[in-house]
Amino acid sequence: MPLKERLKKLKEIKILIIRLKPVGDTVLISAVFRNLKKMFPQCVIDIVVYPSAREAIGANPYINKVLVLKRNNLSKLAFYFKLLFSTYHITIDYINNPTSSAITLFAKAGVRIGKDISRNFFYNYRFKLNKILYSAQKSLYPLKFLGLRNFNDFMPEFYVIDKDRKQAQDILKKAGIKKNDRMVGIFVSAKYPVRQYRAEHFARLASMIKKDFSSTRVLFLFGKDDRESILKIKKKLQPGKYFILISDGISIGVMAGIISHLNYFLTNDTGPKHLATALKIPTLTVFGATTEKSWNPPDTGRYATIRKRLNCAPCNKLECRLEGQTLRCVNDLAPEDIYKKLKVLLKKYLCR
Repeated sequence: MPLKERLKKLKEIKILIIRLKPVGDTVLISAVFRNLKKMFPQCVIDIVVYPSAREAIGANPYINKVLVLKRNNLSKLAFYFKLLFSTYHITIDYINNPTSSAITLFAKAGVRIGKDISRNFFYNYRFKLNKILYSAQKSLYPLKFLGLRNFNDFMPEFYVIDKDRKQAQDILKKAGIKKNDRMVGIFVSAKYPVRQYRAEHFARLASMIKKDFSSTRVLFLFGKDDRESILKIKKKLQPGKYFILISDGISIGVMAGIISHLNYFLTNDTGPKHLATALKIPTLTVFGATTEKSWNPPDTGRYATIRKRLNCAPCNKLECRLEGQTLRCVNDLAPEDIYKKLKVLLKKYLCR
């Protein structure tokens, strides 16, 4: 009997998803939960994440429990011990590192799905997909062992927690933003320099937006502790009625609440970009070292991209390998070139 049919006979199916990755990567597997629930309405889904990605789950209705694993060894040992007393039928490991493999081992599931790489003896179902695909779509392929045959329902989704939504509304109200104001958000930060477009160029783009769309408010959002970018924006622009800097340390959930109010979002390839996609906000992403096909939805109308065409990009590296680390992929892209595309998109999404 096929595995899917055997599983359907169970009154309850307990599934453990292992996703020890940052915020954006965690958001991008949200379609997995939705598809599992469609396949097995009786399933109960738990997910293991690191503390930094806890808020990336939001108020997802398909998740039963979010199990937060702290990174220190003592906490990991305690976590493994608790797993010995749990009952899971299926584990799906999207990481396949020593920690995630140990979680798979201690969860004792009969169906253990993992990547077809090292530590294969931890898994009895192994997936390998070398084809370049949007990460959210790629995350569905392990479900083929459970009977999934249609991989088209892959778009991520995010459900903002009520308290985060309320806090976001309070922040916007304090900034003087009214309910029907048109807003363009700009996310300036990035974890790696090879993914971060220059802050002063984003400031220049904001000035161009103000010139052509005078009633539109421009909101700048920043990552945690990115004081350098905040100072650069303040040096180029005068914050106030048109240019609003949300520079206080806000949580991922509150940021999602703010993004959900935007008419358009201009961003680097980073976590908030994936939140915007999951919230169905039209987006233009500036790509540097990373590959669009892997990190952007196929719908490049609503989720547009732009990059500087170079022989060295995309390199998919975490640091520039050119002599002097010139970061040409992000430094050589002129704001004027971005605005040619952005202006067309803003006319479409702001003027409807």
